[in-house]
Amino acid sequence: MPQKSLTIEAINERLKAAKIGVRVYARGARQEKLSLRAVLPPKPGSKRQKPYQQYLSLDVYANPTGLKFAESEAKRIGGLLDQKRFEWDVVAQEVDRSKETCGYWIEKFRQDWLKSQTGDKDAIALSWKEQFWYPAFKWLTPERKLTADLLEQTTLRWKPNSRSLQIGCQKLQRLADFAGIGCNLRSKQGNYSLNKVVRNIPPDDQIIAAIDNINNRGWQWIAGTMATYGLRDHEAFLCEIVYKEYEGESWPIALVPDATKTGNREVFPLPLSWVKRWDLMNIEKPEITARLNKDYGDRTSTQFGRYKIPFRPYDLRHAWNIRAALDLGLPTAVAAQMAGHSATLNLGTYQKHISKVRAAQAYFEALKNNNSGE
Repeated sequence: MPQKSLTIEAINERLKAAKIGVRVYARGARQEKLSLRAVLPPKPGSKRQKPYQQYLSLDVYANPTGLKFAESEAKRIGGLLDQKRFEWDVVAQEVDRSKETCGYWIEKFRQDWLKSQTGDKDAIALSWKEQFWYPAFKWLTPERKLTADLLEQTTLRWKPNSRSLQIGCQKLQRLADFAGIGCNLRSKQGNYSLNKVVRNIPPDDQIIAAIDNINNRGWQWIAGTMATYGLRDHEAFLCEIVYKEYEGESWPIALVPDATKTGNREVFPLPLSWVKRWDLMNIEKPEITARLNKDYGDRTSTQFGRYKIPFRPYDLRHAWNIRAALDLGLPTAVAAQMAGHSATLNLGTYQKHISKVRAAQAYFEALKNNNSGE
């Protein structure tokens, strides 16, 4: 069955074809709020004696969610009018009750959040989905009443002490605070911390062997780019690699665009030899469908599992940061800038996974270079 067109014009055509005497209108200064218009009985206290054309405000926005609600309300009001059961007091109470639902408060929250957003509309819409909808709000049934009990029940869907639970509780708490619902969801977010995550970062020879064995050119290019430039999975899909002149020489630089987690930046290869090893200047990415940055991550993790790579995609980013610190001696602030995070995060999250063997190697190398081992 084809999906219904969600425009005011299409909705009104359907109402007309169904012989329902109610129409949907966009009103307000910017025509952003929806109302119904129909021949309705006089309101209580009115001097009018006979029904006449009136508006019934729905207090919902002219977006897909609001338009669906408006069409369903138009059918319901039309049915009440046909049965001569329309009563202003009853309808007003029912509309007021719709303002207590999850869908109503999520939309109100979104509209308030939009006031602080600037830039490209598509980028803002993507940011909303990644920041709020997918981590938390999609688990709230739009028609259900938003209550403290419902919010607390929703937190049970995530694993204890997980990053997902931590983020979900934080987002739901913001919605609860906005709606004036008293609850303490932050107390349920557990004790997840990046500092408690244990990672076994693969050495370079293991990284080389794993990527060499990827027999799909596109996925080898993605893995090679992540390893060589320390990129997040979605950044590898969205980046370009171009030659740029520095100090009179051409360098293969990864250009990370604005549409990524931390915005545009330039990243140098480490080590340089991997650019040639995996022919990274010859860009060939897998053809996948992805709407969100998260989708790129999911596809990449699946492929790493398929090729039986003995480490996670994100470990390549950790390895690059450790390589920058130990092999190149790159200042933490510079490495953090290239990686697209803070110096504090670089030290606390990435460099903390330096193994004892790698630390010892770095120490003896430093002694040798400084001729101070005598």
